[in-house]
Amino acid sequence: MNRILILLLLLGGCATGARNKPPLTVYDFGLPAARLPAGENWPRLALDVKSPSWFDSLNIDYRLAYDDPLKQREYADSRWAGAPGVLLAQRLRQQLGTVNDSGSTACLLRVELQEFSQIFASPQQSHALVQGSVQLFDAKRRLLAERQLVIEKPAPGADAASGVKALVAASDDFGVELATWLAGVDKGLKTCR
Repeated sequence: MNRILILLLLLGGCATGARNKPPLTVYDFGLPAARLPAGENWPRLALDVKSPSWFDSLNIDYRLAYDDPLKQREYADSRWAGAPGVLLAQRLRQQLGTVNDSGSTACLLRVELQEFSQIFASPQQSHALVQGSVQLFDAKRRLLAERQLVIEKPAPGADAASGVKALVAASDDFGVELATWLAGVDKGLKTCR
């Protein structure tokens, strides 16, 4: 009888512990981004975003620059609605007006995502970092131009919600920088419009 009572108490404690766990918060990039004015110029430009395998998860990542910056960490109770590379690709397509399928397009814009995380300089101060290399290819997939983009945005706080807000803002700025760069690559883009 005592064993049954102990077992019931243990099971009840496990169930209570599960109910006390905070709910999982899921983030995306919010409402669709407005098309940038220059986005009307590239209806025949395909966009391809590639990311390392460790960005294929839904984790919201952060690094402690002041304590083992080589260690990638993740928030326990917060997740992305999709992999960061997928969310970034969707946002850039909205901003630039590019397409997903490269089969019927004149040119290909490839973004290779290298970093997409919240970086803590101290326990109270952090910023978002979105970094990637960008390459523009013509219809025969010859390289026309390439560039490295590094965007940092301060986070308003030291939690997952603040990191997400800063990462979305950094992603939007990444799109603006990309549009500015594309507008400056006149020689290559004449074949892409």
